[in-house]
Amino acid sequence: MTGRVRVSFLAFVVACLAVAAAPAVGLAAAVVVAPADTAVSVGDDFWIRVEADAVSDLKGYQLVFEFDPTIVQLMGALPGDVLTGSPGAYFGTLVPDVVAPADSAWYDAAKLDGSTQGPGVLVYFHFKALQEGVSPLACRHVDYRDSDNAQTQPGCTSGQIRVLGVVPAQPRSWGRVKALYR
Repeated sequence: MTGRVRVSFLAFVVACLAVAAAPAVGLAAAVVVAPADTAVSVGDDFWIRVEADAVSDLKGYQLVFEFDPTIVQLMGALPGDVLTGSPGAYFGTLVPDVVAPADSAWYDAAKLDGSTQGPGVLVYFHFKALQEGVSPLACRHVDYRDSDNAQTQPGCTSGQIRVLGVVPAQPRSWGRVKALYR
């Protein structure tokens, strides 16, 4: 019995040392696409929010989301209230894709003086619906940095965009319309 206790204790000590030696990258509040399931029509311009849960001391962040470029086209991005809602200067830019087709929404942002906090909107992505289909808005990378430039990688929830086609209406004569209401 003593041998088992020593082995268990040794396994416990090794596990504790492994946790203590792990890098300082941890999970923080979640980043989510809102709404998670968006339905639009072909030709629509629309905006999708990327939101953060409660987070304190946020100096900068990087977001990368992948989409289907045959279904939707990325038109631009605007900073959310996480950057614009607190006093001080900020920087936020949409990083262009360097390889065709443009299939990722990559956004870099930072507070230039001080830091900010969540919850709130990190970025608004502007899209245009090109053709019928379903495009994922898949989270590929999220990186938070605090005032000490310490990295945190929060959990991230992806979304999807449903582009619906136009449903043709059947023409109705005046006689058919009158018959409906008699």
